[in-house]
Amino acid sequence: MEKETSVSKKNGFTLAETLITTGIIGVIAAIMFNIITPSIKDSTATSRLKKTYSSLQQALLQAVAENGEVENWGISMEPGLGGEKILLKNIGKHLNTVKICENGSGCYPNRTYKNIDGSSYVNWNILPDRSAAILSDGTMIMFNTSSASKVSDFGQIYVDINGAKPPNQIGVDFFYFYIFKNSLIPSGAPAKFGNDFFVKNCMKNAGFACAAWVIYNENLDYQYCSDLSWEKKHRCKYSQKFFKHTAAL
Repeated sequence: MEKETSVSKKNGFTLAETLITTGIIGVIAAIMFNIITPSIKDSTATSRLKKTYSSLQQALLQAVAENGEVENWGISMEPGLGGEKILLKNIGKHLNTVKICENGSGCYPNRTYKNIDGSSYVNWNILPDRSAAILSDGTMIMFNTSSASKVSDFGQIYVDINGAKPPNQIGVDFFYFYIFKNSLIPSGAPAKFGNDFFVKNCMKNAGFACAAWVIYNENLDYQYCSDLSWEKKHRCKYSQKFFKHTAAL
């Protein structure tokens, strides 16, 4: 009878195979991290902005109940006439503030904010014709009338939803609201401004017309794809986000 012989076979991976496998896992983990982390940040930003919007709306209604119609508050949209101080006085008293900056400086950080495309925008701390406040949850707000006549009736309110923390970027953590007759409208609202206003001033360059998109569609997907519109597409495809994030690796 022929004697059987056993052949010893090695099980497991070689060192090279282990390194390759580890490298692949690392790349996949990095991709997933870069996809999941922005999604969490966007969800947090949406919740904070909606909460701030609700608080500002309620404060405006209380101010109207106390002081009458906004049109009777004596607000001037001309620079240097103090319209922003009137807004702060009437609306700010109905917000849970921890710091008031009537002349603008002292509430916002002394740094230059960025547009949504990453370019430099403005240092809010050095503008004299603004009035600002910090809320108890860390949100920073700012009132302005001197440069708001083309987009509102009685001024605008800027909000930084996470305070002085970065990124300090328009359309990411910094948003605009406009005051009309006894109402507060998030910038870019389609019923008021139409689709083109959003495309031009949120999707491209500045980013100041993004607030309505975040509040109504509950996402910041305009950061990841350029084919969104109020009329058709309200969310990026997963593949678009995936390739956006993998390209950044």
